[in-house]
Amino acid sequence: MLRTPALPATAAALALAMIASCTGGSGSTSDGSSGPDGTTGSATTTGSSGPSQVDTSTGSDPDGTASSEDTGPEPQQASSVSQYGITWTFDGTYPVGQYVTGDWWVVGPVTIESVSPDPTDGRNGSMLDPVGSQDYDDRAGNHEAGLRVSFPLTVEGTHSLVSSISHPEEPECTNGSSDAWLTYDGDCQRGPIHTQAILTIVDQAPPADAFRPPYAGPDKPSHRASDVCWDALPKLAGPAELPDAEALLRHVERPWVDHLGSWVMQHGCATHNMYCYGREIGNIVAQLATYVLLDTPQQQTLAIRLIQLGIDNHGVLQAGGGWPGDGGHFNGRKLPIVLAGSLLGDAAMASPGLDVGNEDRMTYYGSDGIARWGRDCDSCYFASGCDYAGACMNGAKDCRDPAGLEDGCADYRNCCTSVTWVGEALAVHAMGQRQAWGHDAFFDYVDRWVAGDVDGGGGASSDFVLEMWSMYRDAAPTVGGCR
Repeated sequence: MLRTPALPATAAALALAMIASCTGGSGSTSDGSSGPDGTTGSATTTGSSGPSQVDTSTGSDPDGTASSEDTGPEPQQASSVSQYGITWTFDGTYPVGQYVTGDWWVVGPVTIESVSPDPTDGRNGSMLDPVGSQDYDDRAGNHEAGLRVSFPLTVEGTHSLVSSISHPEEPECTNGSSDAWLTYDGDCQRGPIHTQAILTIVDQAPPADAFRPPYAGPDKPSHRASDVCWDALPKLAGPAELPDAEALLRHVERPWVDHLGSWVMQHGCATHNMYCYGREIGNIVAQLATYVLLDTPQQQTLAIRLIQLGIDNHGVLQAGGGWPGDGGHFNGRKLPIVLAGSLLGDAAMASPGLDVGNEDRMTYYGSDGIARWGRDCDSCYFASGCDYAGACMNGAKDCRDPAGLEDGCADYRNCCTSVTWVGEALAVHAMGQRQAWGHDAFFDYVDRWVAGDVDGGGGASSDFVLEMWSMYRDAAPTVGGCR
């Protein structure tokens, strides 16, 4: 088998080049982060794919593909493809290509002979169209044995194969009292999975500028970068000091495989793809949602990645998954969906419904008509003065005041939820999507929080977000009309 670098005219490169040619923005990024073996791969593709490489064993053209007007350059023929240290090997050569995000597709029916690193008992697992529990690694949260696929695996139709690389047995650090491993940017998180990548099996080659369909569940809707309405995205001037753009882009370079709707998600994600705890997810989404409002060279590249995240999150909802309100766990999931729907003109994504994570489930109008914080649950903790004492020795710390006259206890209110929501609320205001979001109590509560009307409030996830709030919270949306 001959190993060669990926061809430069991939679908991902073509689509991002098309975007860049219209805007002058850059379409090539790479963070250079290493895989478990300390390498980045022998070639790095342009676009947002990160380290990727392709094994080619024939230069013949595929048969039966769509016209070049619809798909761009004809697909490569390959016997295997690799991304982020994961290699899928086929039983022969098949047409392959990359989505606008850089993730690989292969035209089936196809037999995937093997995946590397090799799956072992409880490690390096792969799942097809996953939702709910996981069988990537038996140390991770929501583990359920028997969900992983085995190889050889024959797949026809359109399906998503999520494969993983497990962290080694020995932890690299400690998070609280739990074993933990390092993230892509050197933090310490509990997730025992290192990396995840997605191979999509399709029945025909997608357009060159196609987004990857959602990995979760059987429904695989198609969206294209050429459908993005860029007039729906503000182009604001930023404050004097901005966050590092490449660091922000790295947060959403790789897919966020986030289909575990339980608090144990905090030790269930791939730490070189995303963060596992909702506070960090919320802080990252707040920064990204605020930065994408700015007129920068990175704006459209970041928007493309956020749209893909929104497509994936909406796919989880459509497949019956979701994110409840719970402590600091489930922030930041709804904003990418609303942003994606707004930019793609997809009404179902722009208004994905209520009760999608903490932002909706933890804000409500109290009996006095004031927007307040707290989850709809029963616990003695609030009644005991936000302390475990007397007969109240356990119970949820994030429940509402039963009378609806006070905000819930400060524990998760101040550390892990409210502070992360400021950037999300600002982005929705700036894009004119408050009505589409559909839950006014969230926005009115964030206003109270930033104004200091909540005990301990007044902050945001970063000085950048707070400064942007001061500059633009009360400014009218500057977006144009779309379809």
